[in-house]
Amino acid sequence: MLSSCYLEDTELPFIGYDYYPTELGKYVDYQVDSVWQDDQIGPIGSAEAHYFLRDLNESSFVDEEGRPAIRVERYSKQNAGAEFTRIKDVWYRTRTSKIAEQNEENIVFIKHNFPVREGKTWDGNSKNTLETLQLFYRQTNIPEVWDYEYINVNEPYNINGFSFDSTITVIQLDRTATLGLSVFAQEVYAKDIGLVHKQLNVVDIQL
Repeated sequence: MLSSCYLEDTELPFIGYDYYPTELGKYVDYQVDSVWQDDQIGPIGSAEAHYFLRDLNESSFVDEEGRPAIRVERYSKQNAGAEFTRIKDVWYRTRTSKIAEQNEENIVFIKHNFPVREGKTWDGNSKNTLETLQLFYRQTNIPEVWDYEYINVNEPYNINGFSFDSTITVIQLDRTATLGLSVFAQEVYAKDIGLVHKQLNVVDIQL
């Protein structure tokens, strides 16, 4: 009797977990630029903030829903050559088989909806109330539902001299108005790194 076996080459389904790493000790350093301006107030109605930020997966715990979660310590500094010693704030991350949640100062955003797929949409603010979002963004006209959408899945991305071979872009909100509130929110995630670029433009035009 003769018997034989063989292994068939099969391609595993693409889920996208690699774009939202949860390994402990992993960190990413960012340069943050923030500008605020209120033309109605005049010259005193403007401010800028420029600093450096480290986002560190510090430790693990079990959240209130019984899920594995990550404590994220976020350090800030003013000078590039200085050490990260001051904790700016603490966030929490949870990645399940279906979603990735991020708790940012008690505001929970659904950052990802797995599996990642071009054109896929979901409500990134499904766990937030309108009042919560109004306070968070300091805008009474902010919409409650943000239909996040995946675009440019597994595409290369270049920014500020850094090149990433495989990224995904999440358009969180793209609302343009000639009068009133316009919001553009976008995040780009690189494979095995996580968030590499975040853009948030909020413009409220009043006559």
